[in-house]
Amino acid sequence: MSKKTIHILIIIVVICTNLFFGFPRISHFTAGDETLWSYDRVPKFWRSVAKGNWRGTNLCDKPGITLAMISGAGLPFIPDPRDYEKLTRLPKTPEQLAMIEKIYFSLRLPVYLFTLASLFIFYFLLKRLLSAEIALLSVIFIGLSPILLGISLIVNTDAILWILMPITLVSFLIYQKEPTSPADKSNQKFLYLTGFLLGLAILDKFVANFLFPFLLVLVFVKYILSNYVKTEDKIEYFKKAMRDYLIIIAIALLTIFLFYPSAWIKPKELLNTTIYSLAFAKIWPLIIGTIAIISADIFLWKSTVSRKICDFFSNHKTAFVRILSVIILVVIAFTLLNTYVGMKFYNFEKILSDPKDGEFFENFFSAFYPLLFGLTPLISLLFLSSIILLTKIKSTELTKNIGSMRILPFILFVLIYYVANSISNTGSTIRYQIVNYPIASIIAVIGLCELIEIKSIKKYFSGIRFYFLIFFIFIISIISLALTKPFFLAYSSKLLPAKFITNLKDMGDGSWETSQYLNSLPNANQLSIWSDKKQVCEKFVGKCNASSNQKYIGTSKFDYLVSSRGGIINIPTSKNQKSALRIGADIVDTKKLYSPNEYYDFKVNIDNRENDFIKVINPTKILSN
Repeated sequence: MSKKTIHILIIIVVICTNLFFGFPRISHFTAGDETLWSYDRVPKFWRSVAKGNWRGTNLCDKPGITLAMISGAGLPFIPDPRDYEKLTRLPKTPEQLAMIEKIYFSLRLPVYLFTLASLFIFYFLLKRLLSAEIALLSVIFIGLSPILLGISLIVNTDAILWILMPITLVSFLIYQKEPTSPADKSNQKFLYLTGFLLGLAILDKFVANFLFPFLLVLVFVKYILSNYVKTEDKIEYFKKAMRDYLIIIAIALLTIFLFYPSAWIKPKELLNTTIYSLAFAKIWPLIIGTIAIISADIFLWKSTVSRKICDFFSNHKTAFVRILSVIILVVIAFTLLNTYVGMKFYNFEKILSDPKDGEFFENFFSAFYPLLFGLTPLISLLFLSSIILLTKIKSTELTKNIGSMRILPFILFVLIYYVANSISNTGSTIRYQIVNYPIASIIAVIGLCELIEIKSIKKYFSGIRFYFLIFFIFIISIISLALTKPFFLAYSSKLLPAKFITNLKDMGDGSWETSQYLNSLPNANQLSIWSDKKQVCEKFVGKCNASSNQKYIGTSKFDYLVSSRGGIINIPTSKNQKSALRIGADIVDTKKLYSPNEYYDFKVNIDNRENDFIKVINPTKILSN
């Protein structure tokens, strides 16, 4: 049996394992903001297309078109979701509940299948860029990642983004690795593929605009790491690289235009999804101005300025790479230290629980926290080892696509992504940096492959013994999935102290289990509950209110209250930390309402972490004195 066949079979086993854990979960819960896509945006897109209402395909600022195109494959199998949206907080029949679950199943399944199919895309692209072994191990890490499995199970733009942005980057790196020649232009297809994938990524979520400046950074990084001696070669490199870069932009814009009907009648939508998007809202003049100046320098002034700046870094390339890797290691060391001493310097959990309110340094120093502890322990340790290897880079490796240098573009992606998020005053929560999880997996695999290439270690992993390593990694990954099942998106590494969690902006974990408990109670359809997690309401057969506004809950008498860790941040507290909250006709003790270990009739610990919970309470147990 050929190596290629074995690798394909292993990928199929990874997909089957992913299905084993993920498939039963598809219809069983509702994630945060998912109702917007399932009941409104996805149906609206295809309804507008069917009617020729091109303006109606403008769904939101995401813009979410790629997600709507994929998820919409499930619409023919369900009734109009709008008929069920109004039932969210009202009593429901078992038949209505079953149809709501069918709606979620039908709209999620195409997204989930797309994520599984993407594992083959990752494999073939990474094989072309790096090696078959690195590609295979990367697919295992990516395909069995709890967090990536979790995000793949919901109708959300991030469920597509974590695929499109990394493969766009890999496609561009293949283009850079295999420069075309006048005699052979076969690699030119990766230039076009990069532009096409970038367009689809931006159509999915505006965050993908980050790749516009980042790909330009890689143009200069490649020059710095190359050995251009003649001035003519340097000038020609910049001309060709910049020309190809502009081609990528043109193809990306063309892709956006072709697949975004709203842009057909309102071309300004091209700007709204790119330079006018939230990703560039504060800095678009700087980005456009920089590209214009660089273009003028390259095409009009023979790249005089670009060459001088890059030549300086090129002459000190070893120091440049080592200093960069040391900076990253220092930030990671601070992240680990701050976490293990109880977050005395920065409260990462507080910063990430309100990710739109932090300052630059708060957002930057908290960024590695969800990544390091959102990866499985094995990947996290290999990720750290890979960066350490980068500090030991040899000068002979700097001009070749060998050794630790293969890590550099990926680690630059993670670092600059955090800087960009911090500049935009956005905290890098798990969902806001979901694209970094496959990138980190690739970094970890490159580091692993470098380690097993060491002479004293290589003999243990050569030939057939390499597959014993794969088997070991496979078992470790399955254990991680089993321990966090079914709350995959809430996964926290065992390296993280038990009192902390990584996913501070949860996506409704535990809501389905809670609703099922409530539905099992006698006369459940006649009960009235209040919940700080609105997702509970959708799958509950009785009447449910998820508002804390007295105007909407008035003096209602609730049979049960549902509280969760995520609801704590919205509760006011006084100076002495004692507070009361009016919920309908009752005034309850907030401490009791949100106590993780007391005063409950039913409780779910998310990812087996005591402080991450959702519980059902009889209000008589927590009345304020």
